[in-house]
Amino acid sequence: MKGILLASHGRLAEGLLDTLQIFCGELQQMQALCLLPGEEITEFMEKLEAAIQKVDTGEGVVIFCDLLFGSPCNCSARLLQNAKYAEKISVITGMNLCMVLEYIGSGAAGMDREALVDTGHKGIVDFNKLLRERQAA
Repeated sequence: MKGILLASHGRLAEGLLDTLQIFCGELQQMQALCLLPGEEITEFMEKLEAAIQKVDTGEGVVIFCDLLFGSPCNCSARLLQNAKYAEKISVITGMNLCMVLEYIGSGAAGMDREALVDTGHKGIVDFNKLLRERQAA
């Protein structure tokens, strides 16, 4: 299975990892990476590269980032321009619990990036509207 990195501003990634462990138990090949206030981008890049090495067992790494064009995303995208990482990592932004759970559940088969994004979108629902529509039916 590909390694998984959760990358965020602040401690969001740690919280998401904590929640995932409620559903999945102790997770191997998975790490949270948090860009903390005052942390230098160069330091974060070093942590990112070290985390990739830690969770990659040869099949590559999926990096889930919190925000499109935020620093964790931009740092991950910078690695995509490096031949060492270009074929090794996939970067998905707008991470949410639904998409990461689905990816973990897909196991060794994995999921393609388009399916991950679609799963993330489907997990975002206006529940009030859904409830009204079901009550009207």
